[in-house]
Amino acid sequence: MGTPIFRIIFHIDLNAFFASCETILRPELQNLPLAITGEKSSKRGIVVTANYVARQYGVHSAMPLMQAKKKCPHLVVASANFDLYRKISQQFIQLLHEYSDQVEKASIDEAYVDVTHLYQEIHPLHLAQQIQQRILNELKIGCSIGVAPNKFLAKMASDMKKPNGITVLRKRDLPHILWPMPIEEMFGVGKASSPKLKQLGINTIGDLVHYKDVDKIEQLFGHHALKWIENAKGNDQNPINPNKYEVPSSIGHSTTFSKDYCFDEEIKAEAKRMCIKTSNRLKKYGLYAKTISIQLKDTSFKQITRSQTVQVPIQSVNELYPIIEELFDEHWEGQALRLIGVNTTNLVNTNKVTQQLNLFNYQSFASEEKLNQTIQQIKTKHGTHLIQKGIQKGQK
Repeated sequence: MGTPIFRIIFHIDLNAFFASCETILRPELQNLPLAITGEKSSKRGIVVTANYVARQYGVHSAMPLMQAKKKCPHLVVASANFDLYRKISQQFIQLLHEYSDQVEKASIDEAYVDVTHLYQEIHPLHLAQQIQQRILNELKIGCSIGVAPNKFLAKMASDMKKPNGITVLRKRDLPHILWPMPIEEMFGVGKASSPKLKQLGINTIGDLVHYKDVDKIEQLFGHHALKWIENAKGNDQNPINPNKYEVPSSIGHSTTFSKDYCFDEEIKAEAKRMCIKTSNRLKKYGLYAKTISIQLKDTSFKQITRSQTVQVPIQSVNELYPIIEELFDEHWEGQALRLIGVNTTNLVNTNKVTQQLNLFNYQSFASEEKLNQTIQQIKTKHGTHLIQKGIQKGQK
């Protein structure tokens, strides 16, 4: 029998991932309400995720920790352990690669797998059950699996039975399973778009499929609208891309302050720290950034984001921080802040960066290149720990 014309795609979502990882280390928390936060000691901490016991009390991600504790006074709070999460995520992806080389990591706790090639060996439902059981046995984490002919339907299916569900969603099922769902539950339709769609009378996914004035939707929402409609009809043709997340599309860091920050010196010190962390990650991936953004959130949770795009992509702290400082000075109005973030986008690979030399910069460029070569020679001969380039005074 030849290659089938259909596809069998799994979307596998690890349930309450961060909280589940924590219970691996502390099994006694399994049946207790548990929240993970990046700021355990801070009254201003935010819930990153909560296990299903805590969710029964109304605790959810992005909720202020103080509010979560009011809803659930006996809530157990644990600080995020991202090294552990990355380790288990890597084990998760490695496990999936035992079944297929077509694995696309969608985030730290979810992935798509094309298992079409196994359709003659094992029924897809039995395969999903096998994978689910292995993840539970070997990683000690429950998961939900969507089984469908494409990525969009698999993603929608995996959300239908949580935790630990397996849902098969075929194209013939769409009219009575997918289309009655509220439009805000459709993957790809953001929180800002769903109210606007409802103003057009599009309250369900089925309403979107049957909406007559497609040109009007496209005019309001751009090319995304046509993709939404095709997805809702079950016509997503996007292939599994195993390399999609090998190189990040953006790199940045943010921090929530332990107290209100009101003075520009202390805020800028945190901004500089975020620039250092961002620069280190850019160097790790060998990337340079063309667009640099600052994010500010005040004590009333009002948030502003401002960006600047440069002609020559940049990577170092000495290049990032002056832009962030300029954006801050221009847009901060003196209000107390609770969060600051630095982000870089429009990333390009190192070997694509070409700096145009001219009469004014060629000498400094040549000196920098010579210095880089000298440092590399010393590192090669004596080890990487012996020498490194410094940064300007005041930087960490």
